[in-house]
Amino acid sequence: MSAADDIIAALPEGRRKPLLALFSRYHFTESQKLEAAKAEADLRQWKETPYTEIAPYSDIDRRGDGRKGDAYIIGLRKHMHSLRSCETDYSAFMPAAHPRPKYRIATIDKPAILGKCPCPVDGEKTRCCKLTTLDAVEQCAFSCSYCSVQAFYAENEIRAVGNLKEKLLSLTIPDGIWHIGTGQASDSLLLGDDYGTLSALSAFASAHPDIVIELKSKSGRDVFSTPYPPNMIFTWSLNAPTIIEKEEHLTASLGKRLESAMRARDNGSLVGFHIHPMVYFKGWDEEYPRIAEEIAKCFSPSDICMISMGTLTFTKHMLRTLRERGEESKVLEMELTPAAGKFSYPLDVKERMFGTMHRSFPEEYRKSVFFYLCMEDPSLWHPVLGRGYSSDKDFEMDMKKHYLKRIEERRKP
Repeated sequence: MSAADDIIAALPEGRRKPLLALFSRYHFTESQKLEAAKAEADLRQWKETPYTEIAPYSDIDRRGDGRKGDAYIIGLRKHMHSLRSCETDYSAFMPAAHPRPKYRIATIDKPAILGKCPCPVDGEKTRCCKLTTLDAVEQCAFSCSYCSVQAFYAENEIRAVGNLKEKLLSLTIPDGIWHIGTGQASDSLLLGDDYGTLSALSAFASAHPDIVIELKSKSGRDVFSTPYPPNMIFTWSLNAPTIIEKEEHLTASLGKRLESAMRARDNGSLVGFHIHPMVYFKGWDEEYPRIAEEIAKCFSPSDICMISMGTLTFTKHMLRTLRERGEESKVLEMELTPAAGKFSYPLDVKERMFGTMHRSFPEEYRKSVFFYLCMEDPSLWHPVLGRGYSSDKDFEMDMKKHYLKRIEERRKP
């Protein structure tokens, strides 16, 4: 089947039949059929009226030039642009409830556990820190509508590496690796230490004091009854309360995430925050600055290793997966602007959002905490953060310097 057929087949009958009838009514090219199918899939997810119900058919039918299909597509594009080009309105949007899936948890003996960050693109079109990934757990029980993790691994099965400690302690670390992240294939704190994951990472961090182990979570789980090595950093992905409620299903609230981070801090660990993915919605300029206020209220700059910012970014494969999945969500109600082989917001929107977020932190935080933009266009760095890097390597080395400085401060008695 074609890409259009796959998307159409995933539509409910009430949207699929009018679309097929439309294709019989007017002449469309295959690319136009795909465009119409994508639009109906998006409108379905956004809980908007199908365009097949509101198109100006009387005006189209009066045309005598044989280009009625073209006229339909022109009207469709104008309609979609009117929805995408402004801040997404969540005020009346309430997606269907996401019941917690019944996941089976399995332990596996994985032959290779270290990998490369999946984000970089050729030519350094975005600035990347060259993170090394460690897939200690695969699949996630949370249900963020924009996330690709659930599409990559077996449904209804979370897999934890059963012999992780032995594997980690027997690893020969290649030269150049200093920063390892565990939050790419699952939420880093999803299973806590139920399968020995945190104990294994702690032993690994102790055995390699020059390597930074970074965990990343959206949970509020308390795993801080025992101390961890200072080079084991706990970070939380934070978002506006509206986005957590409407798009980050089954995750902890903003307050619960910050409480968990405070427990980590009180337990002696460095913490960090990823304000990511920022969403351009009505109220963003009020809710995101309040995150900065909450962080400043709960943490001193010396508690924090880093703060990153980033926005929604989609590959073509992920766009197709989201449309075929059909879950109610407004994450695709945005200008899908080409961005280094992917699709994201226009640069002017990003600059406004990142700049507002950064300026919302007190000056002492902006001066002493390492802020960075996660996989964003290099042109955004100077207007947002007042600094930039000529290459990914320069960025990576500056990040390393700041991370290790914070860790050494933590090691001092």
